[in-house]
Amino acid sequence: MAFYKSISPWYNHIFPLKKPMVDFVLQAIPEESGENVLDIGCATGLLSQAIADRCSQVLGIDLDTDMIRRANEDNAYEHVTYLEMNMLNMDHILKKETMDKVICFGNTLVHLTDQEEIFSALKNITYVLKKGGKLMIQILNYHYILDTNMKALPLIDNEHIKFERFYSEQVRDERLIFETRLTVKDTGNVISNEIYLYPLLKDQLEKMLLELGYTSIHFYGNFKRKPYHYEHLPLIVEAIRH
Repeated sequence: MAFYKSISPWYNHIFPLKKPMVDFVLQAIPEESGENVLDIGCATGLLSQAIADRCSQVLGIDLDTDMIRRANEDNAYEHVTYLEMNMLNMDHILKKETMDKVICFGNTLVHLTDQEEIFSALKNITYVLKKGGKLMIQILNYHYILDTNMKALPLIDNEHIKFERFYSEQVRDERLIFETRLTVKDTGNVISNEIYLYPLLKDQLEKMLLELGYTSIHFYGNFKRKPYHYEHLPLIVEAIRH
């Protein structure tokens, strides 16, 4: 995907790994459990590497070739494998019921085209997840974004980059047009992009999970497990495969 290829050299400065995210995942993985974990949308592999010591095997997958290359070059680690793979066809590649946990963070799920594709992806996740296994997803709270007509997400600004994020007035096939502008501070280079994101709502996601037989579905407003509230921008869910 051209969007991620263009920002991949600075991805870790834009989205550095934060302790609450790591802790959220580790709380779900018993120590010395020897579990197998699938990290969908692993990007440069920071999260996959961070949880590896508690796992037997972590498989990080991403659709972007450049992200997987950087993961293998920069975050290679024992018990971690990074592969270029599409979540929409991973059921043809990965074996059934082999994963104890599946992670899908970074708003990855809404990069799909529509509800039908999202349901197919969740169905594939269910295929590879063991019975009793846990699914963890992080997207944004699009109910709040749409109701408030939000035009921009919070600015990301540090010593390395400035990353501006906007929602266009237009839509494409029910998808939001998401525009970004990355300023690289040591060169002054500006990289502008746009991608299309499907604004999946909390109720829609919950309905899909229930239809696929998930139980103990819990929604949170952040990775510290703050109870979900309509005005929280993050939307995090964990659910158990029945």
